Amino acid sequence: MTTSDTSAPAPDTDRADEMRERLITRLQAVKALRTEPVVRAVRTVPRHLFAPEFPLGEVYDLRTVLRTRFTDDGAATSSVSATWVQTLMLERAAIRPGMRVLEVGSGGYNAALIAEMVGPTGAVTSIDIDPAVIDRARTHLTRTGYADRVELVVGDAEHGCSDGAPYDRIVVTVAATDLPPAWIHQLVEGGRIVLPLGVRGFQRIYAFTRHGRLLLGETGNHAGFVPMQGLGAPASATVPVTDTVELTTDADPVPAPENLPGVFALPAHERFTGVRIGGTEPFSTLQMWMATGLPHFATLAGTVDDFPHKPMTRDLTPAMWDGASLAYLLSPAMPQDPSLCEFVACGHGPGAADMVTLLADHARRWERGHRGGPGPRFLAHPALPPADGVVRTRHTRLLALWDQAEENHGLDWPADPGP
Repeated sequence: MTTSDTSAPAPDTDRADEMRERLITRLQAVKALRTEPVVRAVRTVPRHLFAPEFPLGEVYDLRTVLRTRFTDDGAATSSVSATWVQTLMLERAAIRPGMRVLEVGSGGYNAALIAEMVGPTGAVTSIDIDPAVIDRARTHLTRTGYADRVELVVGDAEHGCSDGAPYDRIVVTVAATDLPPAWIHQLVEGGRIVLPLGVRGFQRIYAFTRHGRLLLGETGNHAGFVPMQGLGAPASATVPVTDTVELTTDADPVPAPENLPGVFALPAHERFTGVRIGGTEPFSTLQMWMATGLPHFATLAGTVDDFPHKPMTRDLTPAMWDGASLAYLLSPAMPQDPSLCEFVACGHGPGAADMVTLLADHARRWERGHRGGPGPRFLAHPALPPADGVVRTRHTRLLALWDQAEENHGLDWPADPGP
């Protein structure tokens, strides 16, 4: 592991305060900051002192992620999240004075914000599997006067932290693909877990409320976080299709992975969907719609040159693989209007015709009922029976509910006045 240098000259305090106020204005404009308790915390905690190695312009930018620790090959393993993500998650957590809060994934700054919100009668525990991350958090919390208000713990967050339980809130700042039993057991009835939950590769920020063993998750915004480490690390399987294309699935075991290269090399069967989208319109709800509704779901990673048409994204092309046939959804630009793309289903193998028909129909159903919508809520319970829309994880089952009429926590990015 490598980490960024934490030594840097102290910035001008007046300049930092001015930039923090400007940041608050921007956060409020895009609706990532809405309530006075979160505003007060952002205004009080000096964010730049938790990231002294970064320029003030990056520290107080709305969208910049401050990556602080890396693997030897350069992948980020710890960061100070973009401010809009942090404030949005705290707004959804609805933390009140006197609460006990567990933060999963440490760093210092977010824990200090939570400490301001729970006040002197509350308690904050921050856990991270990496001792170096905890050391960094301790250094900055001490420097800023928060060391006695945050309990720092080195440990695998898969087990939670029983010493500080029960918790009124659990705020997870790393990407999780599951809801470990310890988190539920250590959460009070009616308590809330706010986390970036990855469902078959697609992350969204969810707020789950506990009702016994049942968790009800309200949907939120698309985001990207570094993955959990330890026992909670992603458990999906990735298998090669060609030298440059990979398939990722949570199927266990992966059906006939040895057949993938030969099937992918077969001529493609195509079906254009008639669903067209502008270059700036988000399609994350379509990805989640596919992930929660298609059998044999997987994702493909590859470049433009690897497919018959342009993929939706480089790493997360929705796909289906049943061991004999492969199908996936692409989005080539329309020749008559390059500003628009049309989704097209492509397939290979003996069942390709049926698969591409299913993919195309699924895209059309999304356009009719969910385009522009908020994405699904989830019910989480370990005893949910297998059914359409139920996603199996290691510890629980997730049932997608596509029944929200509007996005209660949507952001208004065009309203950002800029730096």
